[in-house]
Amino acid sequence: MSRHYRLAAMVLCCVSLTGVRGVNAVEADSLVDALTEGNVSLGVRYRFEHVRQPDLLDRDANANTVRTRLSYASGDWSGLRLRVEMDHVGYLTEQRFNNTRNGNTDFPVVADPKGADLNQLALDYQASDTLAFTLGRQRINLDNQRFVGGVGWRQNEQTFDALSSTASLPGGVTLRYAWIDQVRRIFGPEQGTPPAALESDSHLLNLSGMVGPVKLVGFAYALDFDNAPALSSLTTGVELSGDAKLGDWRFPLVLAYARQRDHGDNPTDYDADYWRAEAGARHRGYSLTLGYEQLGADRDAGVALQTPLATMHAFQGFTDLFLTTPDDGLRDTWVRAGMPVGPVALSVTAHRFEADTGGADYGREVNISAGWQARRWLHLLVKAAEYDARDFATDTRKLWAQATLTF
Repeated sequence: MSRHYRLAAMVLCCVSLTGVRGVNAVEADSLVDALTEGNVSLGVRYRFEHVRQPDLLDRDANANTVRTRLSYASGDWSGLRLRVEMDHVGYLTEQRFNNTRNGNTDFPVVADPKGADLNQLALDYQASDTLAFTLGRQRINLDNQRFVGGVGWRQNEQTFDALSSTASLPGGVTLRYAWIDQVRRIFGPEQGTPPAALESDSHLLNLSGMVGPVKLVGFAYALDFDNAPALSSLTTGVELSGDAKLGDWRFPLVLAYARQRDHGDNPTDYDADYWRAEAGARHRGYSLTLGYEQLGADRDAGVALQTPLATMHAFQGFTDLFLTTPDDGLRDTWVRAGMPVGPVALSVTAHRFEADTGGADYGREVNISAGWQARRWLHLLVKAAEYDARDFATDTRKLWAQATLTF
């Protein structure tokens, strides 16, 4: 039975079971009440993005994009809730950038294709106080989104056609599982290269809980993509995080390890390791963090660990030059300082990028971010990034100015 037939069967089964429960539990007009008394919200996000790559292209990219998001969430009806969300990405000026669909390949990439997209259409079911299900197109953000996330930075968010569940187990343990039928990527809604969607038969398993003051997470992500077999992989790992306290001081610590190997129809037989370590100090809005992350390479196979479902803009620098891990792998060492400047939250990060194997010195990058919650309904953000190339890619400079309005 194909994936799509299995998904259709699950939908029919879920609708049938919940429909019987609903008729027996409440009067029919309560369903109408749940739908008519739902919440509607509107979000508008304007962004100017500038990209300069003088060693690669003669033209700078300048993108003025606007994402309009209309969201609806119904009231509760016998444990059921409906969520619908529509996004539209449009442009205020001419397309002086490569959006991956417009053919403007003589400009740098700004991966925000225009168009309307059904971002979410999902049915939530609260089966009990400890068990919940979601069926349909939905967000899936696991932990810090290093392996699975929504790529919320881009104007067209990544969502998943999936069946997911969350179970609260004894001892404060949370178990999350999802089966993904299709990944709706940031490059949609139009088809093209890279593909707008990944045809998937993937399984995500995530278990988390507290062991004293330490949060412990274990995970296994089996990714299998029909139209991108080279990205199919099985990643298993563990993460520990804690926050020691001394008066007004906080000392966060994160340690993570994972092992990835080929899975499904991946044509390459490989194994690669993932490591992450962070240590820092926070005091009254000020923070300092030191970090190290390694995406290992299998030198014999000539491939490296990949994270195709991650929110990758949050890792390895704002310039996004390492969205695909180089074949020799990647080691990222960084230091980040954060501080309040009046009402503005300011952070500065410096990265050093190196190969995991072969000894290449990829380059350096500096990131600056300043955010201000000007009103309850208005958030302003300015970001800048500069990559100094050594043995990988080309010098790259990016600048963003963004305003987000939420009603």
